[in-house]
Amino acid sequence: MVSRPGAALAALLSLAAAATPAMACRYGSECYDKVRLPNVYRTIDRPVVVRPGYREVVETRPVVVVRPERVIVQPARVDYVRTPPVTRTVLQEVVVRRAGYRWATTYGPYGERRCKVPVPAEVKVVPREVVVRPGRRVRLVTPPVYAIQNRAVAVRPAERIVYDYPPVIRRERATVLVRRGGTAWVPARY
Repeated sequence: MVSRPGAALAALLSLAAAATPAMACRYGSECYDKVRLPNVYRTIDRPVVVRPGYREVVETRPVVVVRPERVIVQPARVDYVRTPPVTRTVLQEVVVRRAGYRWATTYGPYGERRCKVPVPAEVKVVPREVVVRPGRRVRLVTPPVYAIQNRAVAVRPAERIVYDYPPVIRRERATVLVRRGGTAWVPARY
């Protein structure tokens, strides 16, 4: 007869033996092993910019020619001028006092006598301006004044030329990481 403590010990040992991973997979259990997976790389061709593209802007200067040109310095002008009248000096007799009579008193042997005496007219010669030809309004035309001036004329205007230079690209072989490695569970082999 097996003692009780001995039977318990035998059962415990049999369970301990069945609990190890190798023992567990032998008895039809599904088992997995933890494995390390490597990184996955791939070699690819990729474009590499050797020199970036750029744009160059060139501005040309205008072609200018200097030409002499006749220009008006002062425009024509029309003025109206009044001419003075033409006069002449003439002598004219002017009566200063008219002819008439005056009473003259005389004293003689017979006493005082009054007589009516004629008085001639008093005439004075006076110079006087006489208009021979009246003043006129005369049209006076001043012609325009011209000068020669140099003027810059653009034969060809300034231009702006844009040059586009594409980038220089070279193909390069490179190894790139496709998938990172890690750990995975795989079915265990017996």
